Amino acid sequence: MKDNYRQYGIGSVLFNMSIEWLRQFKDVEDYFIYVSNGNADALEFYTRKGFAVSHDILDGFIIVLRK
Repeated sequence: MKDNYRQYGIGSVLFNMSIEWLRQFKDVEDYFIYVSNGNADALEFYTRKGFAVSHDILDGFIIVLRK
């Protein structure tokens, strides 16, 4: 996301809408998010939303978060 738009909460609104949509599927127990290595802003965003680092894939190129 462009830095000029970060303070408006657009990412949080989209994230919350996505989680609400996913929650309608009662059989889904785990949520995974894949973040490219080096994308510290995205990693911080998702950890603030309650996700925790689970593991790496592709020799650490992708960080997997789980909730």
